[in-house]
This record gives sequence, C-alpha cells and structure tokens, in this order.
Amino acid sequence: NPRIVGRVLAADATPYLDDLSVTRTYIKVGDAALAIDPLSSSGVQKAIQTALSGAIVVNTLLSKPECADAAIRFYRDSLTQASDRHRAWAAGHYRTVSAREHASFWSTRSAGQPLAAAPVPPRPPASISAQITSNASVQLSPDAELLDVPRLGAEFVELGPALRHPALDTPVAYLGGWELAPLVREVREGMTPLQVVHAWS
Repeated sequence: NPRIVGRVLAADATPYLDDLSVTRTYIKVGDAALAIDPLSSSGVQKAIQTALSGAIVVNTLLSKPECADAAIRFYRDSLTQASDRHRAWAAGHYRTVSAREHASFWSTRSAGQPLAAAPVPPRPPASISAQITSNASVQLSPDAELLDVPRLGAEFVELGPALRHPALDTPVAYLGGWELAPLVREVREGMTPLQVVHAWS
C-alpha cells in the first residue's frame, strides 16, 4: 500500500499582476511583477521578456527623465495586456476540460471572458487577386488610424505614432523592425500596389 514518506508541500501558483510594477525609483521584473498560470508553460519566457523590456524602461528613467511617464505607462500597460491575455487563454483551456470532467477544480478556474476573436477580412476571390497584381487601386481601411503611444525602442521608451485598427489586439508601431507610421502615410487613395511598393522603397 502507498504511504507518505515525507511532509506534503504546496506552492501557490495563483496568477497575479502587481499594479505597482514600476515607478520612477524602482521596477519589478519576472514573477515579482507578473505570474501567469503554470498551464501556459511560458512563465520563464514572460520573465525574460519583462527583464529585456525592463532594462530599456530603467535606461529611460535614468537617462531621459522627460520620458519617464511614457516608460512607466508602457511597462504597466504591457504587463496588464499580458496578464489579461494569459488569463483568458488559461480559462479557455480549463473550460474545455470542465465540459468533460464536471469537477470544481476545473470549473472554478474556467471563469472569465474568452479572448474575442479579431475580425478577419474575407479572402478575395481569385479574380480580385489577379486584379491586385495589375492596376487595381488600394486604400487604407477607414478604421485605421495613427495615434501616439509609448513605444519600446532599442534604447529608450518614447511617445511615437502607432497603427490602431479593430483587427489588431494593440496598436502596432513596428513591423519587421521597420517603423510602420511612415509607411502607412505613404499610402494614398488610388495608388496601385506597385506604386505603394515603389513609395516604400
């Protein structure tokens, strides 16, 4: 028969978010700032991400105090977004098991709103795809807009333009290492795809 040969130990694995993860005089990284559900198996990855972005935030606080508010806002917002996203993901996984197991362990952890799926534009028919490669004109979505947000650069956090659209989880400032706003501003109604490419290059 099985028997206990040592003390039973338990560790609290409850996800949490520190609302005061950064101020002008201190910063918290890793589990000190944010803990996510172990089910995600990405706690170490998230801890490394907070350390990397946290280093740039600290550099901003020390070297560019005029950008301190932007740096603090960026760090807090990024942690909040990560916490909300992981909580929703975890709740969805617990909800899937809860539908089969009907045990309180799964049902209590399945509470919470699932992530809303971003609207996906319909795929154009093949005939339209063919027109796009010729002289069809393009335009920016009327729902797209550029707004100033705290952005993480190579050395500092500074306010700068980013693209916001209902299909994006958060405003996007860079794409493939390129600043997105100047590219968006080059697109004019009536331009063809080839003209857009020439403008970008």
